[in-house]
Amino acid sequence: MIAEIAVCLDLDQTLDYRVPEGLRPLVRVGQRVRVPVREQRDVDGFIVGLKEHSSVRLLREISSIVSSDPVVSERDLQLARWISDYYLAPLGLVLAVMAPALRVSFPRTVSYVRSTLSVRELIGQIESLQSRAPQQAALLRTLLSLENPTVTELLERVGCGPGPLKALAQAGLVTITKRPRPRVEFQEAPKRVSLSPRQQQAIEEIRKALTPDPSPVGDLQDRGDIAGVRAFLLHGVNGSGKTEVYLHACQQCVRLNGQAIVLVPEISLTPQFIARFRHYFGDTIAVYHSGLTDSERARQWHRIASGEAQIAIGVRAAIFAPFENLRLIIIDEEHESTYKQDDLIPRYHLRDVALQRARLHNAVTVLGSATPSIESYFRAQQGEYRYLALPERVVPGAPPRIEVLDLGEEKSLISPLLRKKIAERLEAREQIILLLNRLGYASALCARCRETLRCPQCQIALTFSLRDQALRCRYCGYTQRHLRCPRCRGRELIYVGGGTERLELELRRAFPHAVMRRMDSESVRRGEHAAILELFRQGQIQILLGTQMIALGLDFPNVTLVGIVNADTLLDFPDFRAGERTFQVISQAAGRAGRGEKPSEVLIQTRHPEHPAIQLAARQDYRAFYELEIPARRELGYPPFAHLIEVTVEHSNATKAQEQARLLAQRLQSESVEILGPTPAMPARRRGRSRWTLLLKSKSAEIQTALRAAIKALKLGDSVTVNVDPQL
Repeated sequence: MIAEIAVCLDLDQTLDYRVPEGLRPLVRVGQRVRVPVREQRDVDGFIVGLKEHSSVRLLREISSIVSSDPVVSERDLQLARWISDYYLAPLGLVLAVMAPALRVSFPRTVSYVRSTLSVRELIGQIESLQSRAPQQAALLRTLLSLENPTVTELLERVGCGPGPLKALAQAGLVTITKRPRPRVEFQEAPKRVSLSPRQQQAIEEIRKALTPDPSPVGDLQDRGDIAGVRAFLLHGVNGSGKTEVYLHACQQCVRLNGQAIVLVPEISLTPQFIARFRHYFGDTIAVYHSGLTDSERARQWHRIASGEAQIAIGVRAAIFAPFENLRLIIIDEEHESTYKQDDLIPRYHLRDVALQRARLHNAVTVLGSATPSIESYFRAQQGEYRYLALPERVVPGAPPRIEVLDLGEEKSLISPLLRKKIAERLEAREQIILLLNRLGYASALCARCRETLRCPQCQIALTFSLRDQALRCRYCGYTQRHLRCPRCRGRELIYVGGGTERLELELRRAFPHAVMRRMDSESVRRGEHAAILELFRQGQIQILLGTQMIALGLDFPNVTLVGIVNADTLLDFPDFRAGERTFQVISQAAGRAGRGEKPSEVLIQTRHPEHPAIQLAARQDYRAFYELEIPARRELGYPPFAHLIEVTVEHSNATKAQEQARLLAQRLQSESVEILGPTPAMPARRRGRSRWTLLLKSKSAEIQTALRAAIKALKLGDSVTVNVDPQL
């Protein structure tokens, strides 16, 4: 018996292994196994086929079976093969993402202390111990004022070691119990919602699609062939009640004994989102995202696989939740670029993987957004998706007043007008959200030689971190703690531009008594998002500032001012999607205001006040922006009118990197593909290696086959990165 194994390595082929006689009755397709490769090293792999013969004469044997039952179903394997072919990713690495090796472990526990005595008995023991064991008496006295404290909390209050507490426990005066560490969760009271006619219509359309369909599902085809997928684009303006549509769709799915996957783009969105789902579905939901610990992720995955959970909520990786009766996939804020994995293999786009998985399960897909991607809106206009519109707000109160402010020569991140507006809202005890889509404090410039301080490995401008008092590279992590110019050794640095760290400092100087919190990837540790948002909901935080993560999905009625501190951070980026992303971020951020009955406003600070993306975002006119954008995309041959692949060649030698990129471009020349480049990549150097890039444009996905063959012929496998459908 021969097993075809997809090993979990960057290897563009499967390998054949003999099945030892003792394992033959046990092996099945879809199992995780251990196999020897290279220098007798054992690695994980997946059985993707069983056969009687192999073209290889000398075969090694499977070392062991890791999972007694298959961890990959036949449908999962079909999806994995599609991802591997479409995104040019090794099958073993695709399967490793789809079926992660998670071990369920016991949760970390916290020890709690409780008295075994009545209040009268407790007071008597305190008096008895006061002279001969004062620390024990102090512990019991403290227990009178604390309700079920932890061991750590009790000992810190008294200021003693664990010995006296242990003596009390041995005497039977207290008990110490261990319980799982509680997670801070966002709390929100259930809302009484009266559905609008448009919401009811959308829910009814989705309900009809969820009705069981006996028609068979065919093999996966090219990404564009989605006729068999029942897909909806739910285009709802901010405050139109898209979440209610999701909730009712999931209710219908569960009534039919189906399972649903609900996806959000950012961890920071999940606390409020999950709170609403918990009110409807209780413990039948599982939460899966990178903010969980390894053991927490393993437990959630086990709940999904065992059938304990019927709805999985999470970020990108949750699309692979091991549901066998999957009927519904919802992608909230479907336009978000975080749904594309660009840094790790496989470099997949969640939206397209979701559509293919829905096809395999004959499930319904709902893509929701107030600002749909140009590609999704185009497909809806072409009839590939069913278009559902929610054009009216259902939240109380008037929409926010939006104002565009020309920054001109303003040096401060907070203009005088924005400063005045913040002061007014603080005086009225209302809340403020400030968005700045740039991390750190600022970039650094030498005052003597005017040289921008750059990473020696990547040649990208370093960002100064005020907290660490160091310059850091955002690409490779290089850190320079000596604040001096490497060219002239000058110590006087000028800080230009500004990120969230600088914004926080300016705010604290301007409003020293305001309670504020910065929320970005550098200031928030894993698991803290829910606690911050809960404090904001309670009104204990007055100003919430941060990056793009706070622009989406948050719904707080007391937020009456949203400030977009610099709308140009995305607009100035050299990318054909720059205008689209600027429009989306401004529109989404503006949607955080006007959620309650109080008058609210949005202030957009920019040095390009007349730019169409900014003006149309201020008017919240998506249709006008689409009509402006789509002809330019058609003329220049960008998505949705072309299929893009970004190919990056890296080498320690700059000349060789450029030459390899040029040879690859020559081999790919044909009438069916347009090649831009080779040009220096962004960044042109990373971790000391030179990088050159090609951008392939094609109207056919067949370019993947030609590209795979060219890379193999030129033996460039170790130096080439392929990114299909890049979010440039």
